[in-house]
Amino acid sequence: MTTNYLITGVQALKGGVLAGISVYLIIIILLYILKIRRGISRKCIFEMAFCIYGITLLKITGLFSLNYSLSGHFSYSLVPFINSSIIPVLLNFILFVPYGFLLPLVFRSCRWSCKNIVFVCGLTSLIIELLQIFGGRYAEIDDFLINTLGAFSGFIIYSCINELKKNRKKATISFASLCFALIICFTGIYYIGDNAEQLPDGLDAIESNIAEVNVYFNGEKQSINVDSYIYRSFAIQISNCGGHLLETENISENMIWNNDCFIEIIYSSPQQIYFENADNFSIDNADRILYNANQNILYWGNSDYQICMDYTEMGEELQPHKEEILKQYEQLPALIISYFEQQ
Repeated sequence: MTTNYLITGVQALKGGVLAGISVYLIIIILLYILKIRRGISRKCIFEMAFCIYGITLLKITGLFSLNYSLSGHFSYSLVPFINSSIIPVLLNFILFVPYGFLLPLVFRSCRWSCKNIVFVCGLTSLIIELLQIFGGRYAEIDDFLINTLGAFSGFIIYSCINELKKNRKKATISFASLCFALIICFTGIYYIGDNAEQLPDGLDAIESNIAEVNVYFNGEKQSINVDSYIYRSFAIQISNCGGHLLETENISENMIWNNDCFIEIIYSSPQQIYFENADNFSIDNADRILYNANQNILYWGNSDYQICMDYTEMGEELQPHKEEILKQYEQLPALIISYFEQQ
């Protein structure tokens, strides 16, 4: 689970770097044309970092891809931390630390204080949660509280660095106090949350039995590493099968191959694959899995491919989000095509 979060974050950062630099260059060019900005200073580095961070944050929170609606079923939780796992909480905290650190660096003319930072960053987190509610996502008060705490901690770190020049002792005490308070806070969250050990499921549970991983595009074949973004993205996508219809049918292998993008996993022996979020579904006695990333069809079998399942077929609970989910599925063929273009 932690790996999935990290992979999602790294992919969002990769997209955010290029987009953030592009947005910043457009803004800075306009400022020079309008004669609002003159010269280049160290501040430009922080401004560019802020643009990269902002777009990465929007990608991670999914605000670019949500389908917003004022009607429908809204999912949210107002009870903090009771069923929370410590890893997502920590990652949400880390996600907002740069926000509180970069704001005073970029907007130096504002008189930043702890109160101002908490208000601005808390409002930002609240807006994100509200947008996720109207976008069909599940919103939690946990995220609002931890995001605000992360941004506040980022501001304290910024203040401590500034204070080092004037009063090293005071800065050290402030930083140590922050660390002590955070340790107490996260220890409390850990004990009241749900931190039962989560055993690997899906493809993660049988990763050690992989013999080879291949990708195909336009009939060409390339081998890739298990640690590649392509495989990790595929493993996450397949494991999130809850709410899909999961109806299987028998096929013959000559019905499968074309010039689409495929990813194939060959195992050293036949495997049983179970999915935590799909109690009544498993892949049995399969020594290979093949996925058509363009058509979102999963194939598996022993020695060849005998069974398939259409991942575009979804139950009633996923129907309102089907367009968003299929848009996310488009990332996998894009990764495969990009890989072939780089070879």
